[in-house]
Amino acid sequence: MEYEEALAYIHGLGRFGSRLGLERITRLLDLAGRPHSDLRVIHVAGTNGKGSVTALVASVLQAAGYRTGMYVSPYLEDFRERIQVDGQCIPERDLAAWVESLRPLADRVVAEGLDHPTEFEFITLLAMCYFAARRVDYVALEVGLGGRFDATNVVAQPLACVISNIALDHTDRLGHTLGEIAFEKAGIIKPGCPVVTGARDPEALEVIARVARDKGSRLLVAGEDFSWQERYCDWRGQRVDLHCPDRRFAGLFIPLVGRHQQSNTACAVTALEVGVPGLPERTVREGVAGCRWPGRLEVLAESPLVVIDAAHNPDGAAALRQALDLFPRRRLVMVLGVLKDKNAEAMVPLLAPLADLLVATTPVGPRAGAPERIADLARPLSREVAVEPDLADALEVALGAAAPGDMVLVAGSIYLVGPARALLRQRLDSRAQPTCAP
Repeated sequence: MEYEEALAYIHGLGRFGSRLGLERITRLLDLAGRPHSDLRVIHVAGTNGKGSVTALVASVLQAAGYRTGMYVSPYLEDFRERIQVDGQCIPERDLAAWVESLRPLADRVVAEGLDHPTEFEFITLLAMCYFAARRVDYVALEVGLGGRFDATNVVAQPLACVISNIALDHTDRLGHTLGEIAFEKAGIIKPGCPVVTGARDPEALEVIARVARDKGSRLLVAGEDFSWQERYCDWRGQRVDLHCPDRRFAGLFIPLVGRHQQSNTACAVTALEVGVPGLPERTVREGVAGCRWPGRLEVLAESPLVVIDAAHNPDGAAALRQALDLFPRRRLVMVLGVLKDKNAEAMVPLLAPLADLLVATTPVGPRAGAPERIADLARPLSREVAVEPDLADALEVALGAAAPGDMVLVAGSIYLVGPARALLRQRLDSRAQPTCAP
């Protein structure tokens, strides 16, 4: 099987939809010999920030010299980003070989009377098999959706669990209150497994605490059991004094931009402190400082300043709005596109008033929202609004309107930012590298 054929098979599984539940993935893994059973995992859930936490955990473990797997979703530019070992994406030939060998297992599950495995379930199976075959020491494992019935929740005993934060998103699947959503995410908590959370809402915290108590799991809460003080924060990074339960990291440098990354970093380091105790302080510092997480307030060029950010819901938009104060600029030209199932009515008012020119465009994929919807919401709020349904055209308009000293921001969805990143890397003299080596 060739790589493109394997990719077509995986994406073809999208026709079976996104169905929560553990029965299919459990059976797939049983048929594959339970490759996940011996993996040592840090399991990460949350509404926003879970990808950043996962990347930080993986970066520190890799800096410690451990062979480290990382599983994230969705991807930015290259599908293979979802499955990495030591920062290297799964090679095309390996992915194709695993798809060819695992495809019969999906057929067998159907023959046994279960529904067909979903795309995410098959990718999770593939990742577990690949990590086991590569004999990784640890895996930083990001939840796909929710937690309780997410395919990654087959891990029986993680070293530590992280719930980065709780906000209203995927309400059609996870519930309409913060408490209901927190209950779904707290489903990753296992008996006796330490839990670290950056959640701030009292309703969400109460639910997480109750689940942890019922499972006999130690709970560490941001602001109570671990904390941080900012030393400085700008568009090139930030430095904090981090206080974990048993150690203090004075002047810890965080290369990720935005104050929300302070909480994410604190959650990641605290999870490692309780899940993989004894990591040298120098290793923790090197791992955090070396973390790269493309597409999250990532600077692609400096004249004009070109920044991309995968803010995809109101909480993400609020964090982006706050972070924009860190960037020097004369004018702000914004390219914005939102998925049709996201709360654009809450996102656009947070971002549009900051734009001197807002170019509404279309994310890539079947869930893309109409740019006219964004434009209608933005017109009363922005100085100037344009509609360019084609992303490449929208980027050309934005870059053409930006002078030295201005800032171009591309935001609204990872399904917009990922394709935009690829286009901008080609269009600009950009410092950004491809997300996966060829």
